[in-house]
Amino acid sequence: MVDGTDGADDRYATALDAATRLDAWDAERRVDVALEALGACTDRERALDTLSVGQRYRVRLACLLGAHHDLLLLDEPTNHLDADGLAFLTRTLREHAGGLAVVSHDRALLGDVADRFLDLDPSRDDRATLYAGGYAAWQDARRRDRERWAQDHGEQQDERRRLTEAVAQARDRLSTGWRPDKGTGRHQRQSRAPSVVQALHRQQDALAAHEVTVPPPPLTLRWPALGARRGTRLLRADGVTVTGRLAEPVSLTLDAGDRLVVTGGNGAGKSTLLAVLAGQLAPTTGHMTRSPRIALLTQEVPAWVGTADTRGIGALGLLDREAMRTPVDRMSEGQHRRRHLALVLATEPDLVLLDEPTNHLSATLVDELTAALRETGAAVVVATHDRQMLRDLDDWPRRHLRP
Repeated sequence: MVDGTDGADDRYATALDAATRLDAWDAERRVDVALEALGACTDRERALDTLSVGQRYRVRLACLLGAHHDLLLLDEPTNHLDADGLAFLTRTLREHAGGLAVVSHDRALLGDVADRFLDLDPSRDDRATLYAGGYAAWQDARRRDRERWAQDHGEQQDERRRLTEAVAQARDRLSTGWRPDKGTGRHQRQSRAPSVVQALHRQQDALAAHEVTVPPPPLTLRWPALGARRGTRLLRADGVTVTGRLAEPVSLTLDAGDRLVVTGGNGAGKSTLLAVLAGQLAPTTGHMTRSPRIALLTQEVPAWVGTADTRGIGALGLLDREAMRTPVDRMSEGQHRRRHLALVLATEPDLVLLDEPTNHLSATLVDELTAALRETGAAVVVATHDRQMLRDLDDWPRRHLRP
């Protein structure tokens, strides 16, 4: 007869060991700490579907960070986080004792926590490339690899042209009955010409067997010429507020070519303010006058982007041919984001309002976007938590919103 508790002690010991290793007794406190630090809803009785997109994201992230997993897999973890949340996330990831894999375009986070980079961009052998070292080392190594790739391709193209010319010359000699000059190369006769052609063809075949494909050109942002005549008043806001969303009255004026960075914690009303400035949301109090040539890149891609006319946006360098042919419902988040940005720029606005513009954009594209924002003739307002972009735009005027 077998005791019904057979093996129970072993199972209990295994479970106890796992709970101890994960510090399960402290899990709820750790989750509470993470919820508070990330600015997430701390009411455990509230249903997730009653929260905003950003709130739901922060709740899920807090539960993940508080669980002490052996391996963390994080996909764009900095989205929807403010400065305090970013600082907490960075500190938590740096202190994490287990494994960590992050998919992120956040340049500051990558610089702070990553020491190896698996680059999935096209390579000469069609395989992912693993780079050791920090963010700067990865950027430098991938640039050098691409330069070598392009150089090898160019040299192979030169050799292909040389062999093609040599084959053509040998055939010409064969068809014209060429002979070497009298007294030189006595045994070089027309009968040798076919073998020369065959040898050259063998070299061409060997070259083709080890062909170096041309590196696909990376997408490069081509920012259009924008901007109204200097001195043109584009927008004036006097004491605008929105009940429950923008408590602090905001007054500002923007003229052609002006720059402004809007900062503030989650819930301070940055997105609301930009929507008011764009004319997409009416203020509860205050007064607005605005130019009709104002465009807003919202934090989330709006529904109208999926049905918009995309003629002409290919010239902006934000979508390659494959992406232009991809049905909207099959696009990645990055493709949706670039499409949205392209449609905003295609309206040729005098004032560009950008809400968290670095979300879902590659690090290289963000660098190009930042450079374009500094040089464009259009007026620009940026609301962002991106630490690297804030550093790059450190000399711009700022408006900090408080909840």
